Amino acid sequence: MERFVIALSRVMAVIAAAAIVVLMTAIVVDVTGRFVTNSSVPAMLEISEGALVVAIFFALAWAGVTGAHVSVTLLADRLGEGWNRVFDISTWVFCSLVVAWLTFASATRAASATRLNETRMGLVQWPTWPLRWIIVVGFAALLLVCLVNVVRSLRHRAVLGRRNTEELIITETASESAPTERA
Repeated sequence: MERFVIALSRVMAVIAAAAIVVLMTAIVVDVTGRFVTNSSVPAMLEISEGALVVAIFFALAWAGVTGAHVSVTLLADRLGEGWNRVFDISTWVFCSLVVAWLTFASATRAASATRLNETRMGLVQWPTWPLRWIIVVGFAALLLVCLVNVVRSLRHRAVLGRRNTEELIITETASESAPTERA
């Protein structure tokens, strides 16, 4: 399950990075268009908004896997291993509950938007309901990361993001598949 979550997060991070390139390109095209023609290029605002949603929500899981989110260890640095384990478990259970609620609420809203064929009115009529599903997918992937971290902390293992994730998985895979010596 951990490998799947990490691979999914990595794929989503690549898509998020591509969305940032799309966002930058749309802004450059729009600025150039305004300079040349004194008017905005149709649909550039809508494309930029969509790319921004993809970039933000598809990057959430990767931030959780790599530890790129904000964390403060002021208290944890002063406590022992036992208390840190309790805090890890309670933190990731709480995060799982909050992200599960966010996923459910977003899915409910996305289903409603899909049913209503929600669109944004501007220079171009732009469907916004697919972006609501992107938010759901981003939160669902983050929920998987949170659940993996709950299991890891219950098993006395470092949560994802504490060490280099690839190094962690390679080390654990090698130790699980290593032949045992008989005395």
